[in-house]
Amino acid sequence: MVEIDQTTYARRQERQEASALQLLRKTRDIAADFLLFLEDDLDFNDHFGHNLELWHPMQQLEAGAHFFGSLYNPTIRARSWDRNHAFFIAEPDAVYGAQAVVLARDTARYLAEHWHEIAGMGDIKMSRLAARLCPLHYHMPSLVQHIGRDSVWGGHYHWASDFDRAWRA
Repeated sequence: MVEIDQTTYARRQERQEASALQLLRKTRDIAADFLLFLEDDLDFNDHFGHNLELWHPMQQLEAGAHFFGSLYNPTIRARSWDRNHAFFIAEPDAVYGAQAVVLARDTARYLAEHWHEIAGMGDIKMSRLAARLCPLHYHMPSLVQHIGRDSVWGGHYHWASDFDRAWRA
């Protein structure tokens, strides 16, 4: 499912927020257990699918559990680490960037239903709302890299310093 910005808001930030919300709303009726939310301008790890399938936090989930997992780390502050299983839990108030996020279906629905309760752009809304429901997991190393040098919406450019194209679980 692809959502292309077709809004007419003058502010690029509002367009980004509206497009993210529209995509989350479209997932209400999907049968899949998970949603992989990707922004544009990305480069991927050579073993992306393999690594995602084997990622310990997703393998440990019980049916119907909430989940938020980022595959992109632009130097987010960690609350705890599990280096043996290639992830850390983020401090919710330190999260930014939503280049590649895995959401459980029910978590995505919750985000869409409560979107307007949090101020900020999509990355802030998604992480802060998801933190109400579950820990915020971050894959290490990052499986995607933000490419280019200019922010589409005018913000500061960021990238994942731990991106490893060849890493394989």
